[in-house]
Amino acid sequence: MGTMKHTIIIGATSGIGRALAVEFGRRGHAIGVTGRRIELLESLKDEVDGRVFSARMDVRRTGEAVDALRSLIDEMDDVGTIVINSGVLLRNAGWDGIASMIDTNVTGFVAMAEESMRYFRQRGRGHLVGISSIAGIRGGKGTPTYNASKAF
Repeated sequence: MGTMKHTIIIGATSGIGRALAVEFGRRGHAIGVTGRRIELLESLKDEVDGRVFSARMDVRRTGEAVDALRSLIDEMDDVGTIVINSGVLLRNAGWDGIASMIDTNVTGFVAMAEESMRYFRQRGRGHLVGISSIAGIRGGKGTPTYNASKAF
């Protein structure tokens, strides 16, 4: 095991995930970043101190997402922390939007957590971090699907 810490952030194109990537890089971590918008992931290489590995990933496509996570882990080697930060909030959504929130915030989250824990059990150690929302505890107006998906 090397001295550098290796961290993957699933859902790093904007917001909390992007800020975490910058902060972990500042603290000397090699960073693996994933998201749907590859151009935003690639732009992190200019913002993050240190090594950045990127992989396009849409957690709604669970089979492809698991494969992408495995490939990123293999490329980085010795990953000690995986942060699951991917999530979506769609207001006034019809069924397609509702299904997308469930596929991202529930199904995609579980797929990434299961694969991460499989890897950590195999290596005998590791840290899994799940980013959710206070809406999962307190709820909120007009977004019942989002609230329920974050409570999951």
